[in-house]
Amino acid sequence: MEINATIFVTTISFIIFIFIMNAILYKPVMQIMEKRQKYIDDNKNNADANRNKAKALLEDKDNKIADAQRKSRDIVAAKADAVKQERAKVVSDAKQNAENYFSEQKQSLLQQKEESSKQMRFDVADLANRLTTKLMGEGISFDPVNENEVDEVMRKNV
Repeated sequence: MEINATIFVTTISFIIFIFIMNAILYKPVMQIMEKRQKYIDDNKNNADANRNKAKALLEDKDNKIADAQRKSRDIVAAKADAVKQERAKVVSDAKQNAENYFSEQKQSLLQQKEESSKQMRFDVADLANRLTTKLMGEGISFDPVNENEVDEVMRKNV
């Protein structure tokens, strides 16, 4: 193979062609690719930042919801306790009123019993004296039955 000037000229023209192509085509294309890559990286970083913000907002929302639920449960529990206390108070008052009413009625019945018992003693003593007078006759004297004797007989038989 022979080395002649065509090879040198071809080599030199190829090298010049590469410099020209580098200056005209490759550098602008590389700059466009770098700009595009920078744009993609910036958008990715923005998307990551927005995703992190969204996660933080969701966590904040979940925390606020949990806090609101906790507060609402506390409010409901407090209201339920207040209702229970009010109900206990009403029941206690009703029991006290019932006890007072029954106590008054019991006292009234005891008083009526005493009055009836006194009246019955008097009536029994009177009836016994009348029967004795009828059976023995009006002219015969006897010791009349008094209320104490009737009371004694009633205690023995009760």
